[in-house]
Amino acid sequence: MNYINALYLAVLQGLTEFLPVSSSGHLVILQNILGVKKVPVLFDLILHLGTTAAVVLFYRIEIYWILKDLVQYLKYFNNSKMRENVAKRGNLKLLMYIIVANLITGVIGFLLADRITSFFYIPKSVSVFLLVTAVVLISTKFIKTKDKPISQMDYSMPVVVGLAQSFAMLPGISRSGSTISAAMFMGMERVDAGRFSFLISIPSILGASAFEYLKTSSEISGISNGIYIFAFFVSFIVGLLALKLLVAFLKKGKLYVFGIYCLIAGILSIIFI
Repeated sequence: MNYINALYLAVLQGLTEFLPVSSSGHLVILQNILGVKKVPVLFDLILHLGTTAAVVLFYRIEIYWILKDLVQYLKYFNNSKMRENVAKRGNLKLLMYIIVANLITGVIGFLLADRITSFFYIPKSVSVFLLVTAVVLISTKFIKTKDKPISQMDYSMPVVVGLAQSFAMLPGISRSGSTISAAMFMGMERVDAGRFSFLISIPSILGASAFEYLKTSSEISGISNGIYIFAFFVSFIVGLLALKLLVAFLKKGKLYVFGIYCLIAGILSIIFI
């Protein structure tokens, strides 16, 4: 792993982690193109830390209020009136939705981890899953969403989104694309769907990356600390820009545009890889 390869992989991670085109699928394809047969797990974790930091910065206000209300709720746990006042703000409800979605993803991921991992070594399967992502994203153009805010959704929403996030563990299935689409199918307003998708990504991505790292922590990567630091900041900066771009597309109702890209990428990868 040199700085050039690290740059390519970090830029790709930053772009595709948030743009609904499947980061895992594109990384598998680029690894084959660059001849990097296996990215060290620690390097992959560093890339995910960079993009997760971008989410935290972008949604820092939402995260601040969730944590603040959680602290206040625990502080006034024995005061029912104060607890109710805190709960009315809706941030704790959002926190519960985040927990429910990730519990479902975590259980399914734990049970099917080995089967899911096997697909990463079959480039053609990535191409097929990219086509699946294309169908999902293009279908959002025809959704007649009820434009409900997160606060008006019931617990069926995080259950469905959690299942969608589980499906997105397959390489070529976009995590952001599948979860945003699932939330929209459930009637959520599209920008709120994006917000929820990225908030649930924080524990999901960190948990999955940490799990993989613990399984293979004894591996020696041979990568210098400088490359790790470089990759972190590249994925962070590019990820932040990609996140802003996706939110702009969501506001315009143009999520389906990324489906067209996935359709082309899937077909080309089937032909040439």
